[in-house]
Amino acid sequence: MTILRTERLLLRPVREEDVPTFEAFYGDPEVMSVRKYGVLDPETARVHVRAMLDHWDKHGFGMWVVADLADGVFMGECGVRWQEEGAEFELSYGLSSQFRGRGLATEAARAVIDHARGTLKLERVVAIARSSNHVSHRILEKLGMELISRNPFGRPDLVKYLLSTRTGASS
Repeated sequence: MTILRTERLLLRPVREEDVPTFEAFYGDPEVMSVRKYGVLDPETARVHVRAMLDHWDKHGFGMWVVADLADGVFMGECGVRWQEEGAEFELSYGLSSQFRGRGLATEAARAVIDHARGTLKLERVVAIARSSNHVSHRILEKLGMELISRNPFGRPDLVKYLLSTRTGASS
């Protein structure tokens, strides 16, 4: 499985032993206050981790654990996953609150987009964010994504961005 490295980060595939870490991560109200799902109970968190593991098994890519390159400390998650219901590839990311505000989410997402564009040869990647999460909107725009919907899935609390990865330009 693919491991990505940036100047400050190590992105490695999610593993079974990450379940307790993700239970705490997904259960943290501060972390999840900006995520589209909101706070998850431990059982639902385990279902999400199982889905990430299954995605890697089925597709050979998915969500990575974002860790500090220097010491391996868990910071959050970032990756691209196939969304059956929308028939599209979705960029997703989130960091623990103590790691926000340093450009780390942008750094992780850029590495994932570069991987999606180069290695995976994906033509389009979407991202869904909370309407109120203006920090995430800025990150997506830095990546070259364009806002295409303010009400995806009939949910006015969400927005949808698109990146055409073949050319690096939105379409």
